[in-house]
Amino acid sequence: MHILIACDQAYYDKWGIELLKSTRYYNPHSWLNLHCHIVNPRLGFEQVEGVDYTTEVNSNVSIAYLQAVRFIVAQGKLPKDDLVMILDADTVCTKEFTKEEFIEATSNITILKHHKSEALHQWLCGMVTFGNGKFRHDYVHNLLKKKIPEWEYGHDQDILNLCAEHYEFNNAHPDWICMGKQNLNSVFLTLKGTHKLNPKYTNQFERYKF
Repeated sequence: MHILIACDQAYYDKWGIELLKSTRYYNPHSWLNLHCHIVNPRLGFEQVEGVDYTTEVNSNVSIAYLQAVRFIVAQGKLPKDDLVMILDADTVCTKEFTKEEFIEATSNITILKHHKSEALHQWLCGMVTFGNGKFRHDYVHNLLKKKIPEWEYGHDQDILNLCAEHYEFNNAHPDWICMGKQNLNSVFLTLKGTHKLNPKYTNQFERYKF
């Protein structure tokens, strides 16, 4: 059972490392594997104890690639039958969860949904679980139909919304993840868009930094 994040070194330093530290602090369980993939890592970067790392060096990285690389890693580096939860790196863990809760959450396709139903990107990549079927494979297959240098910002969410036409998505419950304004019952707090620039929201992160 895995939680996976992927980002470049700058995003890891600012956000990702705190997500890994907080998740491992509240959930030191041996059954939970934390996997972090860093694009263009700095030599000797800080690693969190109990986290598996993979890296890549890529001289032609776009924002679109950094948004979507986590899905490629999930498909290429994690066993196909394992349960996987993907999170945005600009997320923090605020509480413990049980193995049974994690299995229940990841055994189905569960996606973070935009709070405005008319949003262009109704389904968001801030939290994605793949379930036990072919969704992980099919998502990456559709992702790679367009050559990587041709990817544009939001390509990962375009593919997610395309897949929603063929798969039944479950809306991620607020007990698992909330956006911007903290829900005290939520396991994860994530920031979207301008939240990352607003102390009203970023100050909430400070409570869980290690």
